[in-house]
Amino acid sequence: MSRIEAIFIEHHGWLRTRLRRSVGDAFMAEDVAAETFTQLLHSPPPQEVREPRALLTTISRRIVYELWRRRDLEEACLQALAHVSGDVQAISPEDQLQLLQALRAMDQALAGLSAKECAAFLLYKLDGLTYQAIGAQLRITPSVARRYVAKGLLQCYKAAGFAPLE
Repeated sequence: MSRIEAIFIEHHGWLRTRLRRSVGDAFMAEDVAAETFTQLLHSPPPQEVREPRALLTTISRRIVYELWRRRDLEEACLQALAHVSGDVQAISPEDQLQLLQALRAMDQALAGLSAKECAAFLLYKLDGLTYQAIGAQLRITPSVARRYVAKGLLQCYKAAGFAPLE
């Protein structure tokens, strides 16, 4: 039996119970526990896990944080849609799903950026602001704004599978 199997057998029930208290839903707790062990399996093999519960807690916290962050992002998007259109129901469920999937993809693509870099990129692409206007709003120079936008574009190109030019 491998070390990961032993950890699973010994700690899976404990992790599920702990997650159930944390997320408040047995099904979500099971999903997060399964994802935790999946990530553990796909990570480099640990030399020796002295504190398996601490490792499982760290991995599962990251997963739960990402779930909550994604849920908050989706909720903010739906609220913005309701504000703009007056009614979220005016947009078909299929269109809502496509929009949320695009939002998740953009969020994932921009995940490596700092808050200011992300803000500069979004101000440029979504609001159409100039580098000077972005600089004034974020209290940075226009050249820094240009660099932030370029970094955001590079992140998007990488996420889309394009290799950067040398």
